[in-house]
Amino acid sequence: MESVKDKEAHVAELYKTAVMAGLHGVDFLAGFGAAELAREYNGIGPEWAGEHVRDLVTGKLAVFEPAALIHDLRNSRSDGTEAAFHYANCEFFLNCLKLAKQAYPWWRPRRYAAIAAADAMFDAVEGPGGWKAWREAHERFVKRQNKENYQ
Repeated sequence: MESVKDKEAHVAELYKTAVMAGLHGVDFLAGFGAAELAREYNGIGPEWAGEHVRDLVTGKLAVFEPAALIHDLRNSRSDGTEAAFHYANCEFFLNCLKLAKQAYPWWRPRRYAAIAAADAMFDAVEGPGGWKAWREAHERFVKRQNKENYQ
């Protein structure tokens, strides 16, 4: 498990990569500090899979981490609506495609493997499990907002 300081440095690098890659949603990320980005980012994979599995998946799919950072922050601010759910997932998919195409030239088989992985991740986040996670994230967000309003 990495320290808070290490995780903040890691997400700062992911943010920098997202900006340099011209990913959709970097303007949204700009509203958060390093501590909040680090707190909300959990890597690639569903929350229910646990930290160990997400760490393994993130290691194998590290090229997509900047897109996952944006997606995790979108989830952390879920408004619970279907439109925002689809927006966050389409943004994630487009960002993953952009990262895959920037990482590997057209003649490399890895490019097409990465594109296939992006497609599979989109299917996962856009499916019933993704919708359930989006709704649960909304409930957590509302609870955090209510708690902050009463402090």
